[in-house]
Amino acid sequence: MTPPEPEERWQDWLSGLAARLRRAPPARPDGARIVSAAQLSLKMAAISELAMRTPVERGFALRQARLIVLTVERFTIGFVLEEQWPRPGGGEEVDLAAYREMFPTVMAGVTDYLQRGRTVDDLFHGCLRMVVEGPPAAPDPAP
Repeated sequence: MTPPEPEERWQDWLSGLAARLRRAPPARPDGARIVSAAQLSLKMAAISELAMRTPVERGFALRQARLIVLTVERFTIGFVLEEQWPRPGGGEEVDLAAYREMFPTVMAGVTDYLQRGRTVDDLFHGCLRMVVEGPPAAPDPAP
């Protein structure tokens, strides 16, 4: 864990830190749950210290830096918890036609996203970008 280079954008550095944090818990089947309960561990404290100090050193107020880092850390661990959690229904098949009828916008969004060749990794990085950079000022036109 090293601080960002002086010319490196803090947003890019923090996103890279989140990506490394995401890769760590899957080493164990319940890794994300363990990390989520490790808020007071020395390792998580060191990660948070460096992550919060970075935007503070770039001019952010401590309160704002703390909120940014907590949001990124909790989003990342929550994403991994969802990836590691067993699927609902104990192996039962989901009636996709009924699901699509009940939730047409959700399913259209999922279908559109996946038809473009995107993966779960792309989803993580896209969501992370929204957390770190914020939503765009104008709607993103569909390519």
